[in-house]
Amino acid sequence: MAGPQENGRIGLMIGLNEVFEEYRRREKRDVSQAEFATLLGWSTATVSLLLSGKYNSSDKEGKIRQAAQRLLGDDYSASDITEGDWTPISVRNDVIIATPDFTDTYSLCNALLDDNESLTASIGLVTGAAGRGKTTAVRKFVADHPYNTTYILNMGYTRATLFRAIAEELLGRSYGTYWKNLNLILEATRISRKVIVIDEADRMPLSLLEDLRTLNESGRVPILLVGEPLLTSTVRRADRIESRIRKPRIEFRPLDYLSLAALYQEACGLSISKDVAKALVKISNADFRVAANDMQAIVKLMNVNHYKVLDQKVLDEYVKRG
Repeated sequence: MAGPQENGRIGLMIGLNEVFEEYRRREKRDVSQAEFATLLGWSTATVSLLLSGKYNSSDKEGKIRQAAQRLLGDDYSASDITEGDWTPISVRNDVIIATPDFTDTYSLCNALLDDNESLTASIGLVTGAAGRGKTTAVRKFVADHPYNTTYILNMGYTRATLFRAIAEELLGRSYGTYWKNLNLILEATRISRKVIVIDEADRMPLSLLEDLRTLNESGRVPILLVGEPLLTSTVRRADRIESRIRKPRIEFRPLDYLSLAALYQEACGLSISKDVAKALVKISNADFRVAANDMQAIVKLMNVNHYKVLDQKVLDEYVKRG
C-alpha cells in the first residue's frame, strides 16, 4: 500500500483507517474515533463498524468517500479511495466503435457488393489522415465478408506484382505475367461478385490506379480505394477514374470525445467525464490509434495503483509519467 505523496496529495488509500491516518498526519496530532465521529456527524458505532470492516450497508464506499472529502478536502480525488473488493480492469481489444464514418464506410462497402447496385460508379473512395480508423473499418467489413472481398495492402507493387497478389488472394494461385493474372481475376469475379480493397492506395502511382480502373470496367469488378488525403487529389487528375467514383466519398474525421468515451465504456467498462474525454482526445492529437495505446497504458497505471475511477488526477499522473 502506497503512503502519502511528498507533495501533500494522498496516494492509494484502502478503507477508512487510511483516511483517518492521513488526516492525523496533516493535523500533526492524535485524533480519537469519537472526535472523527463528531467531525463527520456520524455515530461512534458507525465509525467503529467501518473501521472493523463489519459495516454491511451498500453505502459503505460512499461513506468512505464522504469522509475523505470532508477531512481531506481539495486533495481528495475519487481515484484515491478504493476498497478491498477491488478487481483488475481488463481491456477488450476487439471493440469497434461505430462512428458515423465507420458506419458510412460499411454502408459503402455493402453497396459495392450488392448485385442490384449499378456498376457504372463502382469505385469507392475512403480517405483520412493516419490514425483516423479507416483501415479498421474496411478490415471489419472484409472480416465479415471473407468470401466476397479481397484485401490488398499496397506494398509498393508494380503492375505485374499487384495483379499477381490479387490473383493469389482470390484463387490461391497466380502466373508470372500481368495479362495471365488479369484473366485469372476476371474468371474468378465472373463466378461471384467480389470487392477488391486496396489499402494505402495513396502510395500508388496514377498508372497503377488506371490499371485498377481497367479491371473495374472490363470485369465489372467493384474496387475500394483506401488511403490518406493525397489519394483524393491523385484521383482528380484522372477523369476516367474520377467519373467512376461512387458517392458518398468518405473522409474520416479526427477522433471526437464522444467516440472516445464510448470506447472506454465498451472496451474496459470505465465511465469517463466529458472533461476527461476531451483531455484524452487532446493528448492523443485526435488520433484513434494513439488514443487506444493511451487507454492500454492508463488501465495498466490504474491496475498497479488499484484505482477504480479514471478522473483528472489519474490523467495528470499518466501525463506526468510521460
